[in-house]
Amino acid sequence: QDAMTQLRDQGADDGDRLPDEASTNLTTDQHQLTYQIIGMETTDKSKDYTKVQYDASKGVALVLGNEVTGVTASVLPQMDMIVEIPTYGVKNSLNVASCAPIVLYEILRQWN
Repeated sequence: QDAMTQLRDQGADDGDRLPDEASTNLTTDQHQLTYQIIGMETTDKSKDYTKVQYDASKGVALVLGNEVTGVTASVLPQMDMIVEIPTYGVKNSLNVASCAPIVLYEILRQWN
């Protein structure tokens, strides 16, 4: 059973976390649905979230990580793109509740 079917069967709402056993199959399941898979994580391959194009014809599946450990390392190579919000000073990241709406706003801004 694919990850999206598992979520539907569990009655998951938008924003619910994928079960751990499904997370490694997320990109395969999403690509079948023709989404652009975007991971939000600070890595050496991350791009500034305002400097990339989000494909409105495909839609976007935004993959958010755990507050402490981020996106699972085994999932990152499967992303179509990894974006980050540049931060300055001592902290190198924002919490998920802060960064998700910022990136979602940018995606919707580009689509309109």
